[in-house]
This record gives sequence, C-alpha cells and structure tokens, in this order.
Amino acid sequence: MKIAFSTLGCKINQYDSALMKESLKERFQIVSFDDIADVYVINTCTVTAKSDYQSRQLVRRAVKKNEKAKIVVAGCYPQSNPEAFMSIDGVDIILGNQEKLELEKYLEDTDKEQLPKVYVNKTADAFFHSDIKIFPNRTRAVLKVQDGCSAFCAFCIVPYVRGKARSAKPEWVIKQIKNFVDAGYKEIVLSGVSLGTYGKDFSPPRNLSWLVKEILEQTAIQRLRISSVEPEDVTDELIDLVASENRICKHLHLPLQSGDDRILSRMKRQYNSEYFKNLVLKITEKIPNIGLGTDVIVGLPGEDETAYENSVRMIEELPFTYIHVFSYSPRRGTETFNFKERISETVKKERSKRLIEIGKRKSMTFKEGYINKTVDALIESEKDKKTGMFKGLTGNYIKVLVKADKVDLRNKIVPVKTTKIDNTGQLIGEVG
Repeated sequence: MKIAFSTLGCKINQYDSALMKESLKERFQIVSFDDIADVYVINTCTVTAKSDYQSRQLVRRAVKKNEKAKIVVAGCYPQSNPEAFMSIDGVDIILGNQEKLELEKYLEDTDKEQLPKVYVNKTADAFFHSDIKIFPNRTRAVLKVQDGCSAFCAFCIVPYVRGKARSAKPEWVIKQIKNFVDAGYKEIVLSGVSLGTYGKDFSPPRNLSWLVKEILEQTAIQRLRISSVEPEDVTDELIDLVASENRICKHLHLPLQSGDDRILSRMKRQYNSEYFKNLVLKITEKIPNIGLGTDVIVGLPGEDETAYENSVRMIEELPFTYIHVFSYSPRRGTETFNFKERISETVKKERSKRLIEIGKRKSMTFKEGYINKTVDALIESEKDKKTGMFKGLTGNYIKVLVKADKVDLRNKIVPVKTTKIDNTGQLIGEVG
C-alpha cells in the first residue's frame, strides 16, 4: 500500500505531517504526491483565501491522479469549514487538527456506505505528545514544542482552528531532540504557533529561554534555530541567549504586520511601532550579523495611504534581511471579517508588489555583505537542480550554493568561502 502527503502552510504543519508519516511507515510505503498512491493526505492551511484554494486544488489533483484512491483532507481548513470538502467528489475522510494526529485510527474505518466521513471535534486543550524519530526528506528537523494561540488578533483565524496556547512537556522535548541527534540531524528548528508563550501554561510558569537552556545543557545538538516569535515575547534574556550561545543560530523572525499604530490597534496586536522599532535596534546592537525576518500584512480594512506609507517607512528604516508580505484575506469568524472600508484587490496587489521589491533589495544587500567571507553552512540532502551544486544554509539564514568536486557534503556543517552572487541572486561559494 502506498500513501502520499501534501503539506501546506507553516512549520507546525510540516511537523504534523512528519508525525503522521511516522505512525504509518510500518503499514505504508510513503511516496511522492506526484506518484500513484492508494491514499492521499492533504494537510491543509486556512490562513488566507489562497491557501484555501490551494487545498481544494490538491484534492482535485489527487482524485485525478487515482480515482480509486482514498482521499483524506486534514488540518486547519476542515477544522474551520469541513463543509467546504463535503461536496468535492472523491473525498473520503475529513479530519480536524486533533484527529489528524491519530490518522492511523481513522484509516481503519473501511465502511463506504456514507462518504465523506467527517471527524472534526473541538480544538484540543492539551498538547499532543507522540514520539518521532526522523523528519522525512529534511536535513533540518522541525520540532513542535508549542501549539495553539490565545492572543486572538482581530485578523487571525489560527486560535479558532488550533485552540488555546499549550506547551510540550520539557522532558519530552529533550527526548525528541536526543532522538533527532541519534538519527544524525545537525540542526533542530524549535517551532510553535505562538512559540514565545512556551511554558506560560505550566505551574510554576516557565518560558522559552528556560527551555532553550535546558536543551543546550542536556543534548548534543549542534545547531538550534528559534522560529517565529511575537515581539512582545522577545525578552532581554532570550536576546542575550541568542547573542552569547554559539549553538543557537543568529536568526530571529519577528512578525511586524503593520508599521502604523492605528492599524496595529485595529489588529489587536500587543505592541506599537515604537516598541517594535526599539526591540529591533536592541537585537541588532547585541547581535550585529543576525538574520532578521518579518511578516507584514497589506490591505487590512481601513489601511489608508498614510497607514501604508508608515509601514513602508518603517520597513525601509529597519535592518530586515527578508520580508514575507501577505495581502489581507477576510477569514469568517474573525473580528475583521465584519470591518467596513475594504481595500480593493488591485490596491492590495500594488502595495504588496512594492513591499516585496523592498524585501528583495534588503535581502540582496545582506547577502552582498558576505561576499569573500567564510561562513558555516549546513548542507542540505538535495542538490540544486539547475547548477548541480550543494545547497547550504548559514546560521543567520543565508542560502548559499557550494561547489565541491568528488566530495559528499550532505548533512554536514562546513566552512564555505563565498565568492560572488550569480545572475539569479544566489550566493556562491566553495568549501573553505
């Protein structure tokens, strides 16, 4: 029996898919989503209308690939709106976010009298602990240490589909990282829906810095990367940890969302533009070479030209090394869904395009600063298809293509002497 997975959205979804694969690897041969399979699993995202559309298209693609296959739709989209898939021919099983983590159980239901079968219950109150030993087809392993969110930003559907903030037991986290180290992984990416709230639900409360220290003390992981953290959760202690510990990647991702205080207030974000700016300047002062990413949303209802220009000005001023730009997408059930003053799609596209170009320029400037320098890069398992060179990633999140003749560098952290940026914007180097 063959099973294929397609995963949309965030690193948390990537981890959840890895967990599903782990539970089924003894029963199924896991194949590419492009192959003919007996079961197709689409682990969906519903953050935007575009991700909803992509999820539906993947279902239709799977049905077209093999009409006799069992089609499973799982995750955030059906958690929010299971009805969206009930009318699509070929769908057999619809699972919510909690149910998908027990996929094996639901695949055993062979009754076909009434399809699709819908298993979508309320979001979980407790963190789902299940062991995982490998992260398929990845050089870097993602570890979900926190799930859910209790912030309820006005535009965001995530708390409704992922549930309240909850944390993984620290002893389980340590065990999982030791599993990954034993399996040969050199880098672990700590991830969570609201990662910076880790441990706040414990008694007594803990925090992310405490967890990071425990990991460094109790495991031999060579590189530890911290994924997206909300600005209000970035403490001085966490900044000092990233600055001082060589095993922690010099890389943070801080979602800005808007550089305008009125829009931030409408979004129900927990900071203003001055707080965010001061935080970034503090971080870059203590960690000069840090890779610093951000998210920004354009077109929230009520975002006039002044508000947009405030975002542009702030992004121009701050030393981001990459930017993820999103057009506002109305999500039913969120507060902003009923906001008036909608922004046209044409205006949103224009605003997005301008910010994307700023992001490209900032990314290029950051990479140019590393020409003729030696950097440590973790080499990925798959080579670059166009050039045949190895693909590497530095601790501060710069992608680099590495020349190496007759040497297999995969899954090794190696010193790379960078030489140039090619005509596609790729940083090129050779083993130093």
